[in-house]
Amino acid sequence: MTFSYDHNQSLGYLTGIASRLLSNLLATRLKAAGIEMTPEQWGAIIMLLNDGAMTQGQLGARLHLEKSSVSRLINGLEKRGWIERIKDRNDSRQKLVAPTPKALDTAEHCATLARAIHEEAQLGMNEHDKIASRSLLSRIIRNLEGASR
Repeated sequence: MTFSYDHNQSLGYLTGIASRLLSNLLATRLKAAGIEMTPEQWGAIIMLLNDGAMTQGQLGARLHLEKSSVSRLINGLEKRGWIERIKDRNDSRQKLVAPTPKALDTAEHCATLARAIHEEAQLGMNEHDKIASRSLLSRIIRNLEGASR
């Protein structure tokens, strides 16, 4: 019996492999640079630096992570001094997650490493290819976000 589904051409397989390769390379480069941060933690830090403090729930929704995963991520970042929990000025019952000066001090070094990895991943692509790739992946994300509601 021949099965007609070729997983090697599957969108999930290809994006999953690309994601793991990017993540593994970033983990290796962060470690080599002496930065004790995982790629997942870097994703949270850069989101907080770009978008500002937010609740743990908001961060989890933006990162598409389950509550337990976000909790572990936040606890690890807090333990390392990368984030702090602060009271929300608008609602004192809420705690916001915010990057610390330590995170800010290291962020540009991390960003340099991430940009270099992106350039390596996009070797042989012209600017149009790069824009098209990001645009298509963004559309796929939006489509899937809509399908999960």
